[in-house]
Amino acid sequence: MKCSSYIATSLDGFIARVDGSLDWLDQANATVPESEDCGYAQYMASVDAIVMGRKTFETVLSFT
Repeated sequence: MKCSSYIATSLDGFIARVDGSLDWLDQANATVPESEDCGYAQYMASVDAIVMGRKTFETVLSFT
């Protein structure tokens, strides 16, 4: 079984701010061209299962 991760981290190595905010990710994403997915589609095509924590899942649900 192969295990891998796809995580956006800030330059100081954190995923979110102490308060759980991801505002730094929104700022970084604003610099990426709209048609660019940064390899996400290719990565997801190689994945059979996803393990995600509840807080992460709830945060992702708010993205739409």
